[in-house]
Amino acid sequence: MELFSYLGLHTAYLFVFSVSLGLGIGASVLSHGLFLLAAKDGKVSRDEFKLLSLSRKVSWAAILMYGFSGIGLFTLAYESMVQLGIFYASMTVAVILVANEVLFSFRHLPRIQGVKNGGIVLDAFVLESGVISAVSWIFLMFHHVIYRTDIGYFPFMALYTVSVALALFFTWFIYRHFVRKHDTLILKRSLLAAFLLTFIFIGAWYTEADYLTKSKDTEEVMPAVVSEATYTVDDVALHNNSEDCWLIIDRKVFSATEASRLHPAMFNCGEDVSENYHKNHGEVIRDKMMKFYIGELRDGKGITNVDVPFTKNLTLKPYRELYLDEGSWNPRDLMLVVEKDAEKLLAIDGTTHEVIGRIHDVGFQPHTSVFSSDAKFMYIISRDGWLTKISLETLEPIKSVLVGENSRGTALTDNDKYIAIGNYAPGNLVILDADTMEILKTIALNVTIDGKEIESRAGAVVEDGNRIIVALKDANSVWAIDTDQPDFPVTDKFEHIGENVPTLHDAFLTPNGEYYIVASQGSKTAWVLDLTTMKPITEIETGETPHTGPGAAWGDYIYVPALGEGLITVIDTKTWMPAKYIKTGGPGLFVRSYSKDSSYPYVWADTAFGDHKDEIYVIDARINEIVETIIPVKGESSWHPEFTYNGKFVYVVSQSANEVEVYDAHTFEIVKRIEANTPSAISNVGLRIEEPGL
Repeated sequence: MELFSYLGLHTAYLFVFSVSLGLGIGASVLSHGLFLLAAKDGKVSRDEFKLLSLSRKVSWAAILMYGFSGIGLFTLAYESMVQLGIFYASMTVAVILVANEVLFSFRHLPRIQGVKNGGIVLDAFVLESGVISAVSWIFLMFHHVIYRTDIGYFPFMALYTVSVALALFFTWFIYRHFVRKHDTLILKRSLLAAFLLTFIFIGAWYTEADYLTKSKDTEEVMPAVVSEATYTVDDVALHNNSEDCWLIIDRKVFSATEASRLHPAMFNCGEDVSENYHKNHGEVIRDKMMKFYIGELRDGKGITNVDVPFTKNLTLKPYRELYLDEGSWNPRDLMLVVEKDAEKLLAIDGTTHEVIGRIHDVGFQPHTSVFSSDAKFMYIISRDGWLTKISLETLEPIKSVLVGENSRGTALTDNDKYIAIGNYAPGNLVILDADTMEILKTIALNVTIDGKEIESRAGAVVEDGNRIIVALKDANSVWAIDTDQPDFPVTDKFEHIGENVPTLHDAFLTPNGEYYIVASQGSKTAWVLDLTTMKPITEIETGETPHTGPGAAWGDYIYVPALGEGLITVIDTKTWMPAKYIKTGGPGLFVRSYSKDSSYPYVWADTAFGDHKDEIYVIDARINEIVETIIPVKGESSWHPEFTYNGKFVYVVSQSANEVEVYDAHTFEIVKRIEANTPSAISNVGLRIEEPGL
């Protein structure tokens, strides 16, 4: 258990940081004041020297405190800091300050001590050192006060150097009659150098501004910024977590998922944040925010438009690229990695960890996949509605068909006859012949809420034998479709799940296939359905915004992570009550267990988002405690643990590091690192076939 929460650490670091700045400014101003007082006779008394020595000790203590607390604050929010020019400018000032203090402590102070009984001590270098120390500390405090602003590196440094120049000029002008001619010449040259640096920084500032203006003019034609899409308040309210975060600012709608994943606690997803935004960032919406713009807010209520505009593939021609001999692998051992931005699939042998090949051009942001029971075929859906059938024996794409405008979920019946696809747009469920890929039926997901008919997105799509169960994401409903009956009728409908607060998301079946669990994210619960009686069992309170993923279970326990906080809910399936809440470092997406061997006691979980997004946890299910924390790539998002078919290894994807890591499932040691292009999900064929619902 952590000693401090994020807030506690931040407050502690901030306190030490503020104290260090206060001490630094005090010590530097005192020291420089002593220099100026000594200028009248050019000598330093014994008492003045003691004060000088004390001021240096205080200054070094302030530097150490500043460094310690500054590093702490940086580790808590480095993603946002490294994007700010003012951060790099303050680091430059800090380096100058430290170099100046080293020079003074190891050169000037010993020299002053050597002549403290009456020698000339006031020279240009001592005065310059005092000016640099005082101005540097003041500017570090200045950065601390205005750290939220967009001031860049060059304007900040220009302001710093002109301040140094003015302070040097003031010092020279007041005490020019008490300084030797040689030292006066040095001061004048230093003054000119400071002004020259100021002009250089101003020139660089204008050059940078001109470049950014031209870049902005170019970006204005990008579809991500220019959008004719419109959304209601109800549309935006559905996107209320760090995996799917929309915001309203000045009647403009932004998809801020990318930013909210870095700091989930700082975003009020699904809400109008205009007041808070302008409080922190000024009256105008910044260009950094406008890159997340997706459309305008329109008047009216109801769910009308729920997705981010994207460019759709009008045609699809996937192809394979093999790195090993065809047929040299067992399809059940395949680890299939979605390379999200590259629109590819990466195939790896889970026994040898050798890269087998890639399937290219499988559609925009490939999402979910299912596999035939004989391990011969894979079916994968992309976000832009393309369903592709692939041979697992050869990795050859067989056929691609368009089944929707915006798609997410997949399910394949146990008899391998029918495949179902859940669409966001249009809101429907499409059933196809798994052999011919012919569309057999489209079921509109229309419901009536408060007297108004709406079209809901399809949430989780899960197979239960030859029955398809679909969660209506925006209608808080679950429907069951029987594919054994002619025309695939909807046989069961369950409504008002989660007190009718949107949205329903992922779902999975318990290992025995007897219960269906779906995440009701708005109500912070997991809803349970008995698949034998087709009667609802209960709703169990979980963490904020539950995300079941593909599911994890051990013995009588199932595990549900949360997108809104660092919490995994352990549910006892005998009592259907929370058995324990396991705290983690931040919001999580996926938990996985090894279903083929009940003696394996560990459950693996990720953090996915926030300040601990690089952490993977190993939970001992016998005691439901985290026994190991793994960091695949420091500072990089790592998630989606998946076991190999033989259970000896666990694969993890690090999307922002473009890497897949392989770990020993028992020792938790790293076995291999494999390069990948934005890996976002990983599935083992054999386990996904054998686990019910997948």
